[in-house]
Amino acid sequence: MAIKAIIFDCFGVLVTSARVALKNDYPHVIKQIDNLDHQADYGLITRQQFNAGLAALIGMPPDEIEAKYWGSSVRVASVFSWMKMLKDSGQYKIGMLSNVGRGFFTSYFTKAEQSELFDAVVLSSDVGVAKPEIAAFQMIADKLGVKLSQCVMIDDNYPNIDAANAAGMHGVWFISTQQAIDDTNTILQAENA
Repeated sequence: MAIKAIIFDCFGVLVTSARVALKNDYPHVIKQIDNLDHQADYGLITRQQFNAGLAALIGMPPDEIEAKYWGSSVRVASVFSWMKMLKDSGQYKIGMLSNVGRGFFTSYFTKAEQSELFDAVVLSSDVGVAKPEIAAFQMIADKLGVKLSQCVMIDDNYPNIDAANAAGMHGVWFISTQQAIDDTNTILQAENA
């Protein structure tokens, strides 16, 4: 069955991941950071509450956390160029499926940009479901109006790729832009032949 949609993860693919740096800097509280991540991803706490909880864990004021970690995350230009090329081709719908707390995503994408860049966006904190839950993959496919088997999911977190494949999607584990392009092209050539 032909591929009709390419779905991107946000942090670690389209935008550099501050969470990775944070966990590298504070390995002694990774479980607590993961707990805060989990609460934020499911929309249980706000960005401000996340920063306050993190401040209590690491002893850094919330405004410094905001500047050092969230302020340091930037768009990955090479992935954006590739995504725009795919979108401009008119062959594929482009989706965004991200585990993200409220207030984080809009720091990197305005509402206008979301409409321009993506045909559909599913954010875990908005829907109360997060990857690797199969329901998250089904939600983005439904919003795009395609079958799971017609989707390529690009994510930097390997358990999410396993789950995407289990859901019936074609998963591409993002390690680098060129590798992800090559792996995606291999799938597109095989499925669209």
